[in-house]
Amino acid sequence: MKVLFVSPEVAPLARTGGLGDVVGSLPPALVKLGADVRVVCPYHRCCQPFSSSLLSKTFKTTLGAQIFNGRFRETRLPGSEVPVYMLDLPELFDRAGIYGDDHGEFPDNSLRAFALCSCALAVEQVVGWRPDVIHAHDWMAASTPAYVNAQNSKRSKRAKIRTMLSIHNLQYQGSFPIDQFAKSGLPRSFLGSDGFEHYGSLNLLKGGIQHADKITTVSPSYAKEIRTEEYGCGLESCLNYRGADLLGILNGIDVENWDPRKDGALARPINPDRPKNGKDACKSALLDEFKLNPSLQNPLFGVVSRLCNQKGLDLLVEILPQIMAETHASFVILGSGDSGEESAFARLASSFPDRIACRIGFEDDLARRIFSAADFFVMPSRFEPCGLAQMYAMRYGALPIARKTGGLADTVRAFDQRNPNGFTFSDSMPKDLWKAILQSLETFADTRKFNQLRKNAFAHPCSWEESAEKYLNSYGWLVN
Repeated sequence: MKVLFVSPEVAPLARTGGLGDVVGSLPPALVKLGADVRVVCPYHRCCQPFSSSLLSKTFKTTLGAQIFNGRFRETRLPGSEVPVYMLDLPELFDRAGIYGDDHGEFPDNSLRAFALCSCALAVEQVVGWRPDVIHAHDWMAASTPAYVNAQNSKRSKRAKIRTMLSIHNLQYQGSFPIDQFAKSGLPRSFLGSDGFEHYGSLNLLKGGIQHADKITTVSPSYAKEIRTEEYGCGLESCLNYRGADLLGILNGIDVENWDPRKDGALARPINPDRPKNGKDACKSALLDEFKLNPSLQNPLFGVVSRLCNQKGLDLLVEILPQIMAETHASFVILGSGDSGEESAFARLASSFPDRIACRIGFEDDLARRIFSAADFFVMPSRFEPCGLAQMYAMRYGALPIARKTGGLADTVRAFDQRNPNGFTFSDSMPKDLWKAILQSLETFADTRKFNQLRKNAFAHPCSWEESAEKYLNSYGWLVN
């Protein structure tokens, strides 16, 4: 089975979040199952520090009135033999950001998306390798199935390439003025209510949903949620129409990269079979790093997140003063995003300097230290397609406190479920998060019960092995 991934991100070459992590870790898992998987992504400026070789063969692509001379640079996913073909179009991708910069989203993002999708099909002529399936990821790559369909119309049935589109977050759809469709070079018939048009606008994700042979999203619960008005972000009718071809496959994580037994960022390795010494050492080091109350007997809560409405951390802002007044808990918060939330957490850290620490921004090593040190990990998302942070937390022995939605509902099991590994709540209300935190504190006070939940968290299966098999089976359905 030959599969070509098309994505604007692939970690560690280019990453803004979970999309890059998935595209960087799923292909090696598929290769272990015998698939031949390769990746196409743009040659962003952030990719330039990574070693690559410029392939000699060039190609042309016509987008509207513009003709682009393209080339690919080839590299490998670190630690694997998975080829990555980076689309070298400096006029479109040699920029400070992937989707935008300090001034906002790039105004030509529709053109950049069309370029990625159309040029992905040039891999066959450049390297002499033809995929059986092209697997596109999120809105910037979502037009790829349409380009494949335009090409398939000229192929024999046996020679047709099949397509899959993965939706990592339905909130991001790639919506633009409808006249920008002319830049795509796609048949005019593809623009309509059964294609890229959505209430008078160009919607790249909708076009991908309409044209892909199969559609996946990143957890079974999210696949059900996005077919409702509450979570469908305006595309629920389209997704219900394609419901028979919509699958939910839970994300995994790279368990080699996220291994508490050999993670060099930690103050001390953590043995999941005997975690106390390692967890205590990591907790003590983090408390010292932020000059927090040094008592190991008090619970430590961690947060590693974007600060935005989706993540629901405004609920935590509202109840933190009460937590400070009524408990002995401490918090370490790492994140950035909404300026109001950034300021709110910074003010709380100033008001309670020995119990709340806040770092605005993102640092990978610090995130790992928080996962390793925390007793609990707070993730009160209003919606969460899959979520990876709760799996990182469990892998490092921090029990998640999560809202029951999307992938969080599929991975975090409360006391009323078999083998509980965390705490959940249903409504996006401060009082419901507060109840879940109180339950976690009661559990922390019961050493036997707490240790059992921590044991269950460490044992939670979060590798790509099972999910990769499901993807491989899905590719087989497409081809056969």
